[in-house]
Parts: sequence; C-alpha cells; structure tokens
Amino acid sequence: MHLSRALKQSAAAVLAAALLASGSGAYAGSAESGWQPGDDDFLLLQIRVGKFKLLNDVRGYQTPGGACVDLADVIQSLDLPIRLDRKSRRATGWFFAEDQTFTLDRDSNTVQNMNKTAQLASGDLYDTDEGWCVDLAALSKWTGATFRLDMYDSAIVLESEKPLPFIEAIQRKSRAARLRPETNRFDFAGFPQAEMPYRAWRTPAVDASIRFGFQDRARGSGQSTFKYEFYSTGEIASASVNARLASDNMGRPESLRVRAFRFDPDAELLGPLKATQVVLGDVEAFSSQLSGGGGVGRGVSISNRPLNRPDRFASTTLRGAMPIGWEAEVYRNGQLLAFQDERADGRYEFDINLLYGANDLEVVLYGPQGQIRRDAMSMPVGANSLKPGQTEYWVAALEQNHDLISFFNNPTLTESGWRYGVGVERGLDRRTSAGASLHSLIFEGRRETYAELSLRRALGPMLFDLSAAQQFGQGRAYRLETLGRLGKINFQAETVWIDGGYSSSLVDNDLRREHRLRFDSSLKLGKMAVPFQAAFHQMARRDGRKVNEMSTRASLVMRGLSLTGELSYRQTTGGPPNARPDDKDGARASLLANTRIAGMPVRGEARFRLSGAKRGFEYARLSIEKNLSNNADAKFEMEHDEEERRTRFALGVTRQFSKFALEGEGNYSSDGSFGLGLNLTFSFGPNPNGGGVRFSNQKLARTGQAGVSVFLDNDGDGRFSAGDKALPDIGITAGYDSARAPTDESGRTIVEGLRPYQPVLVAIDETSLPDPFLRASGKGVVITPRPGVATKVQLAVTPTGEVEGVLYGLSLTPRDGVVLELLDQAGKPVATAMTEYDGFFLFQQVPYGTYSLRVTRESAEVLGVRRELASDLQLKSGADLVRMGKVQLDARPGSIANADAARTGAPDG
Repeated sequence: MHLSRALKQSAAAVLAAALLASGSGAYAGSAESGWQPGDDDFLLLQIRVGKFKLLNDVRGYQTPGGACVDLADVIQSLDLPIRLDRKSRRATGWFFAEDQTFTLDRDSNTVQNMNKTAQLASGDLYDTDEGWCVDLAALSKWTGATFRLDMYDSAIVLESEKPLPFIEAIQRKSRAARLRPETNRFDFAGFPQAEMPYRAWRTPAVDASIRFGFQDRARGSGQSTFKYEFYSTGEIASASVNARLASDNMGRPESLRVRAFRFDPDAELLGPLKATQVVLGDVEAFSSQLSGGGGVGRGVSISNRPLNRPDRFASTTLRGAMPIGWEAEVYRNGQLLAFQDERADGRYEFDINLLYGANDLEVVLYGPQGQIRRDAMSMPVGANSLKPGQTEYWVAALEQNHDLISFFNNPTLTESGWRYGVGVERGLDRRTSAGASLHSLIFEGRRETYAELSLRRALGPMLFDLSAAQQFGQGRAYRLETLGRLGKINFQAETVWIDGGYSSSLVDNDLRREHRLRFDSSLKLGKMAVPFQAAFHQMARRDGRKVNEMSTRASLVMRGLSLTGELSYRQTTGGPPNARPDDKDGARASLLANTRIAGMPVRGEARFRLSGAKRGFEYARLSIEKNLSNNADAKFEMEHDEEERRTRFALGVTRQFSKFALEGEGNYSSDGSFGLGLNLTFSFGPNPNGGGVRFSNQKLARTGQAGVSVFLDNDGDGRFSAGDKALPDIGITAGYDSARAPTDESGRTIVEGLRPYQPVLVAIDETSLPDPFLRASGKGVVITPRPGVATKVQLAVTPTGEVEGVLYGLSLTPRDGVVLELLDQAGKPVATAMTEYDGFFLFQQVPYGTYSLRVTRESAEVLGVRRELASDLQLKSGADLVRMGKVQLDARPGSIANADAARTGAPDG
C-alpha cells in the first residue's frame, strides 16, 4: 500500500514538472544547444561548502559541456531569496547580498545581474522534466562564486572568496549553542511520565553474594571460610525498605541492617513539615562544621534539605553499601580522587572537598565478577544555594555504630551511644544565610553537648562561612572558611582557632589552631588539559608541636593512558624535649595508572617514601584483565607490601551466566601461604512481565528496572486494547543504556541496571522497527527508577500516513518558504514542513490520529496572516493519505503589511 502510494506521488510530481516544462517549451530554443537530457545523464547531488554538507538533494544532468543543476533545488538548498514564477516565466531576487540582484526572464531570453543585462548563451539553461536546469559555469558567473562538480562524492563543491550568508548563519547558531548556560540540559518535563505510586507491599528483590574459601598459612595451619551477604529492597507500608544480612567468616550471622525511607525532591512528605527525606532504621547522622561529624547507626532522621545538599560547607561525605569483594573509586568532575578496598562493615566512605561551582561526583564500584556500578550525583556550590526567606531543617536520633540488629557486641567501640541532633538554616537575603545546630553524643567514652552557630555570605565569586561552637563545660572553637574561583583557579582557605579544652570528632583534642589552603586548576600541556591541585596544611598543637604539610596532585589523560600522581611532604617541629619523631614525617610519592595493553585493561598503583624514618619503596599493586569470551573474563593481580616483605599473586576467572555469575580464584604469597576461593553472586525478584520470580546476574536490589511492552497501536488510542498486536524483536533504550535483549514474542522485555532516583527516558529504538512506515508513538516515557522495583511501561508503535497540499498566499499565488506545523489533539506540534517554490508541502511518517494544521508563529508574524489553517485531519487504516489540495492563507485582523502582495506586486485577492 505504501509503495503504491509512493509510486503514485512520484508519478504525479513528474507529471506536474512535465506540464511546467511543456508550458515553456516554445521558448526553450533560445538557450538550447541541440542536446536533450536523458535518464542516463541524471544526477542526484548534494552541495558541499568547506566542511559543511547541505541536507537538501539537488537534481541535475551531465551535459556535453559539464553539468547542469535544477535552479529551484539550488534556491531551496542555499535558502536564496529568489522567487520562481511559472506564470510570468521569471526568476527574481538576489543571491548572497541584497545589492547582488538577479532577474532571469525566459520570454526575453535575458539574465540581469545588478545593472548588467546579457542574453542567455547556448548551453546556459536547459528545460528538463524537473524544471530549469542551469549550467554550473553559468551559475558561477551569475553568483560570483564557483560551483564545481565532484562526481566521486556526488557533490557540488561551492567555493567563494566572500562569506556566504547561510554558512555565517550556521556558524552563528553554533556559537550561540556554545553560549547556552549549563542549566539548559535535557528537559524531561515535556515527555509523558510513568506513574509508580508507593504500595503497602511490593515483593523485594534480593542480591546474594556467597563466598567459599580456604587459606593455608605459611606455617601449615589452614582455615576454611564461608561468608555471605543478602541485600534486599522492596516496599512496605508505602515506604521503600532495604535490608542487609551479613555473616562473619564462619557463616554465622553478624549484623542485620534494615532501613525504611521515603525520598521526595518536591518536599511533599509529612504534610506541613514538607520533608524531602524520612529515614527509619539504619540511618546517617547529619554533620556540622565543628561539632558532630557524620556517623551511622540505628535510629530516625527527618529533613527538608535537598537530597544532594552537602552537610558541611565546601566538603561532603559519600557513604553507601559495598558488597563482599567489591572495590570503590570516587571521581570529582572526571578526576580520580580516592580508592577504597573492601571494608569489614560493608560500606564505602569518602570525604570529598568541593569546588566553587559544579561538583559532579561519581562513585564507581567494581565487583569481583567484572561488574561495574556507578552512583553519580551533582553538588553545585554557589551564591544562591538557599533562597531568601527559605528555611531548611534536619533532626536525627540514632544509636551510633549499632546496626538495627547486632548478633555480637563490640566492647572496643567508644563512640557507640545514643546521639541526638537538630539543625536549622535560613536564607536572609540572596547571598546570606544563617544557621544553628545542637548536638548531644558520646565522644571518647563520655557524653558531650555542643551548640553551634554559622553565617554564610557570598561576595562576588567567593563564599565565606563563619562558624562558632561551644562545648559545654570545655571550651570554644572558631572557624572561618572561604571558597571561590579566580579566573581558572579554584581555591579554598580555612582557619580554625581553639579556646580552652574544646575537642570533637571534627577537631583533635590536642589542637590549638589549624590553617589550610588549597588550589585546583587545569594546566594546558599542548592540546591536553592536566587537572592540578596544590595544598598547604599547618597545625599547632597544645604541647608546642607544629606540623606543616604540603602536597601536589596532577592527572594526565592521554590516548589509552590515564596517570594520576601525588607528591606530599610533612614536617613536625617543636614540642617536648623527649618527644619521639613522628613516623608520618617525610616526603611521599604515589602513582596510579590505567591503560590498555594488547586490548587488556591494566591498572597499576605504587607508593614510595622519599624521606623520613623509613625511606624507599612502600607498596605496589598491578592488575590485568583479559576478556576470554562474551561471558568470561580472567584477572591477574600482583601485590607487594614492603613493610610486611610479602608479595601476593592472584588469578581469577569469572563466568557470567544469564541467572548468576561465578568466580574462581587462587592466590599465592611469597611467605608460602596460598588460598582458594569461589564466589557466587546472583539476584532474584518479581518478574514485571507475566509475574513469578526471575533470576539475574545483575544487581536487582540496588538498581532500578523497567518492564517494557511494545505493541502496534492500530486504533491510535495509545493503550493496548482489542485489535492491537504485540511486536517482537524491538530494541529498547533507556538513556545511554538499553535492554539486554529485544522484545520477545509477547512484545515484552526488561531494562536493568537503571540508576535509582535519576529520571530516564525509556524509548523505542526506531532502527529496530520492521517496517519503514511504522513509527514510535511519541519519543518515549520518562520514569524515575526506585531500587528493587520495576516500573511497567507501555510503548506504542503506530502506522503512519502523509498529509500534503499546496499553500496559496494572500495574492492567490503559490507561497514558498512558509513553515507549517502539524498539531496533535493535545495541541502539541508533532511535525513541521516548509512549502516549496510552488507552494507544495508534505508531512511524511505522521502517526495515525487526528491533527490540525497551522502556520508557525515566526512565519505568521512575517506574513501578517492567521496561524490556523485546517483541523480534523484524520489519518487511519484505509485512509493514510490526506490530500488537502489548495490551502489559502488569511490576513490577520489589523495587519497592515501584506508580505505576499508586496513581494509579487499583485493586489490582495
């Protein structure tokens, strides 16, 4: 049906062009040379100007003298202000400047450039089925530019010594695009949103990690280990709930963490409290500048602060769950800052300094089976972080360093009692805010109470924060910090003064004063940008000792190689006469490298002591990964610790199955010890497509999912109903990710690994549609994934049709260059088209539905016409082509200018 329609339209277009040519055939002899174009001479070309290739095709023919091109196609492709009038057999306008006027008169067989009139020479112009075909040499002479045929690339090369207006327009738009503020990012507001309300119960998804091992000591004493971790996420009582059960090395339950929470960036939780986060169970404490540092434990916390707002000025702490055997890296604005191995408490924790402006933070977790998981967030630091009159608060109560259920008590913990805190901050004006907080906690085995005040002020490109804290019964602390940016240099300066016996988890108990200064910038090394950091730190202690520290850090990213180097120096002076030298004194250097050798990822790390009590090499680690197949990888690791004088070698092989992942590992150390290990990881949870339970080798409980169904929407209602058909083998995209498999025979598939609480557009990969006349109904659906929960999404595919017609202006002649738009029933534009030189317009691949036609606002203002043209244009099965015929523009009431009449000189009709 569609092919027949296309043939009919092509035939109609050829017939119309033939009629135009026949109407002018009596005059063709004035420019003919006896040659007639044939099908073998036909060319389809594109105009190329420098590095730009224009989109519109240009038709032409090879001629005895070279080549000719259709004048109407050239006008449209170059956007020339020239009108072709088939009735008067004239072309009038100008080329690349208003003083470069042009008139082509077929009746008199003349061409006029500015004030020069000449006869058309033989071979300058040919009458073809398409229209008027102009010889490239003649076109070059008329325009003052050079049009050259490139048969190899099927292109017309346009060269000009003077700037061309349309190229300048492209360059202006490119410059404007670079000037757009960073806030103009992809906007999800204009897309349909998939609703996923909280429920009283959603069956949880579970991530399981099980490790079996045997370690033989150097002296022959062997030990078997069995360790497991189960992490689940679901919904109970309209709240998200996650739980982590972990064992010790003997397989005995060690801790159970449970957390129930709700996050709402729109601050609509708890009614008048307008909270953004409510957490019960395993919670994190809020931190201040001088009093209470962050902590974790069982309790409750409530706040209306933005979810990504840092607790402290110019710094933040990133915490999260880290499964057994995983490693973590943290990046700020693409620069690697820190690395962390597996910890006994199953968490990662990074203290990160923030820069003035954008702080794009990303924690990358690496699993033992080659898994990679990324947690990204943005923490901008600027002048208007808190609006005038806006109040933010937080309140928390928790038993620090205690899981919700602990199977064993740890008597060595000194900071493990109940901790209480409350804080408030209010914006005073556009650049000033003030805050206060109160903390009561266990510090060094006894309860301490702190009160703290803070004042924050922005001055130009700098932020200042002044804090003062009182430790009841002990002393006071004062802190001034500034953060800013001068040119391309970010800087941070901090000074702390102690009065009395003040101490806290953020201030050492023997500190008298402290000063810090840090610079961050990016140096140019040829074409490469090298992130660079320099820092100075000085501490004065109560016993008279003074500690000076200096450090530099730089990162270099080249093709296939990433290097991060750090150099530091520490010196301690003064103090009691019998004070022992500080082992931390001296110079240190470290290097971290990532590259690929023979296609294998290689990572290396090394640390050195350049001076001090112990000089020389300290530590080195090398890991090499090899892809064995699509589902199998091998990893070799070598680690040397100079202090222990031990070198460890490890080799592991990972096999990914569809339902689980399995890793076998063996290690040997230079002291004679060796070990064997077997790691099994899998996840299971409810199947969003069809029900039941499904297993996967992905982390279902820690990431979001989307259960997607795709169908052919024959009735155009956007919902799967009677008469619609499920579509198999359709690809699905979700932002930069995609479904691991196309839709099955029932039209369903699952997208896994979505970042929680980050909106993402789930859409159809239109390249996978089986029919070129099928099209996705809309650009997709936006979902906000929640961990462990699958969002159900229906995506419709609809047949398409076409809408065509001829637009006539106010002078009752065909109107070219007018931009039209087709609107759906909701009034949203779904397609645009520009009328051609004869007024013809065509909307292609329009999904079935009911539409209206109107002129765009810009075109309507220029022409002085009404925008509305037609309504109730229906495309449906059996009627997939709407021929509107003649469409007449109407003058806008009160319009004085009549652009159409002024252009043609004809009276209004």
